[in-house]
Amino acid sequence: MTDAELTEAYRKYCDMVYRIALVQTKSQAQAEDIQQDVFLALVRYSDRIRDEEHLKAWLIRVTQNACRKHFRSLWIKLTVLYDDTLRKEQETDGDGMAVQAGTVSPDPTEAEDDALVLRENVERLPEKSRNVIHLFYYEEMSVREIARCTGLTEQNVKTRLSRARDQLRQMMGGPPS
Repeated sequence: MTDAELTEAYRKYCDMVYRIALVQTKSQAQAEDIQQDVFLALVRYSDRIRDEEHLKAWLIRVTQNACRKHFRSLWIKLTVLYDDTLRKEQETDGDGMAVQAGTVSPDPTEAEDDALVLRENVERLPEKSRNVIHLFYYEEMSVREIARCTGLTEQNVKTRLSRARDQLRQMMGGPPS
């Protein structure tokens, strides 16, 4: 790829890569680091990209792999354990009474509250479910595109989407399907 093509690829896909990394890491700084790593990998391996469709799929797969690698790091495991310990301590009020985690402040409109609660619940899904939900709803990819990008079959993507929707429905207090 030429410098102009790399610049265009960055312009076109940097937000998508960042959003995928942010959903996975739940940290802006870590998502930015992963975004940078992904585009450095693109510069390094740009000769392997065949066309625009392959580029998008390649970027998604490399981003997901970079997130997995990130979570395997010992530093991250220790940091997450520390953060979880602090969070559990903060979930009790001064009298030792439990405070509900993930409560939403009443300031935004009700629709914004629902969207925030939904987003929080999506982030609590297992990685497999979270990935397909994010690609389908937030990146607006078709089942076929998701299958191509992730290496899953279309039926497997549909199954994961269905199970993830059921999990979200239960998390949101709706009736199981």
